[in-house]
Amino acid sequence: MTETFNSPESSINGTLAELVEKTEALTALLISRHGICLGQAGGGAKLNATALAALVAGMFSATKEVANIVGEEQFSILLQQGEKRHIHISLIGEKSMMVIVFEDYSRIGRVRLAAKKSSPALVRLINKNRKDTTNAIQDISIPDFKEYALNLIDRIFVIGEEEDASP
Repeated sequence: MTETFNSPESSINGTLAELVEKTEALTALLISRHGICLGQAGGGAKLNATALAALVAGMFSATKEVANIVGEEQFSILLQQGEKRHIHISLIGEKSMMVIVFEDYSRIGRVRLAAKKSSPALVRLINKNRKDTTNAIQDISIPDFKEYALNLIDRIFVIGEEEDASP
């Protein structure tokens, strides 16, 4: 059976599931730099993976420009620390990123180590599945996906504005 990124039996999803288990993270995603979710594991049912992938891809692009301004080609790891939840983002190969959402900030060392150890396996799986993935991605119109993602992001912010306007 040919493996695909989105099938439940995918090795990418399995690798991400192991990562979630080791780090006790809420969810882990593998996304393309275009903002397409290539794999997911954990309690992501409560998170909008499509919107998260699109926003993280945009955030990473902006951060790459910041890196250029300070004399770096790019930053390979981003960490966003919130009050309750945190996001660890790391580059996987040349065209993908791993996003790990976790709650206990004291686990950041475990998250970083597990992400680093999982990276080579994910790169191998991406390269192994590149041919299948190329065909699958060609079926998705990038302009159509971008329009869908932008509309989804607009809806997120409109809902947020309505909540802010309520008494």
